[in-house]
Amino acid sequence: MLKDPFRLEITPYWILLPSGASVCAEMALPQPWEYQRAATQWVITLGRFRIVAHLDATHDLGGLKSFIDYTTNSNVAVRSLTANGVPGVTHGGYGPPRTWIDWWFKKGDVMICLCLQSVSFPVATPLVDEIAEHESIIGSLKYSPDFPGELPPVVANR
Repeated sequence: MLKDPFRLEITPYWILLPSGASVCAEMALPQPWEYQRAATQWVITLGRFRIVAHLDATHDLGGLKSFIDYTTNSNVAVRSLTANGVPGVTHGGYGPPRTWIDWWFKKGDVMICLCLQSVSFPVATPLVDEIAEHESIIGSLKYSPDFPGELPPVVANR
């Protein structure tokens, strides 16, 4: 359940966030293995937790398993899920030693990758209300071309 929600648009996706959430966009500069590629990531702070989001136009949902197998664990199992008709995969949990849950959703040409993390280390044990808030945020994900009637009209400046 989200208190006084507002909509964050990360085109072509949008999610609902509670009124107390703060959002900032950061530019991730190119890494040595990413030839001249900079990317934007959105950091959503939710008290003791945060969600880091970015768009990916080059990979697909199968990339989550490969990414986790390569970076942290090996031979992990990801779960399939759907939010408002948008297919996705997820992996992770609320710890220990740290909260780290990835959700990747893709519809159309662009994938949105969301990663929930505890702000503190080693772990912030979530309250029931916090888990419900996180689930509501993920469950609110929409692919905007599927919901054209819900988007605000564009008004030209006069």
